[in-house]
Amino acid sequence: MSAGDQPGRTPLTASADATTDATPGAAVADKPIGTAAHPRPPADAPTGGSAMDWALLVCGSLLLLGVVVDAVEGAGLAWVTLAWTLILLPEGVRRIFAGRGHTRRAELMGPVAALCAAAVTAICWAGLAYDWSQGNGTSWLVLIATVLLTVGGAAWLVRWLLERR
Repeated sequence: MSAGDQPGRTPLTASADATTDATPGAAVADKPIGTAAHPRPPADAPTGGSAMDWALLVCGSLLLLGVVVDAVEGAGLAWVTLAWTLILLPEGVRRIFAGRGHTRRAELMGPVAALCAAAVTAICWAGLAYDWSQGNGTSWLVLIATVLLTVGGAAWLVRWLLERR
């Protein structure tokens, strides 16, 4: 006895006209079944980037403008702002490229972002050392972020070296 012979059961290979609410033998050609009922755009279609991608790019650009304005006005180098800029800008650019379908350019931004993360770590340690040498207090948020960047960079370097073996 097969599944099609049992009353109340439909076989797994049922035709498109068999639905759970249809009477036996009734054709339902108007209702799509399965994935056709919920059409979705293809995942690989370029979208141009989400609002968050553009927000990263705009915020990074505004921070860069702020660093330049502070330096020109003689307020000194805002090293924490520069660090945020070097984190946000490459990531924003990478995500915009990926969203627009420029996968090669997005892949090229990966090493740039890694280099910027290393530069940010160096800038943060240099800024903290400079502040300590001037007798200024420690910004604990910056210190914690700098230590986490250092630990994350060391873990990434170890993983990269192990993968090369």
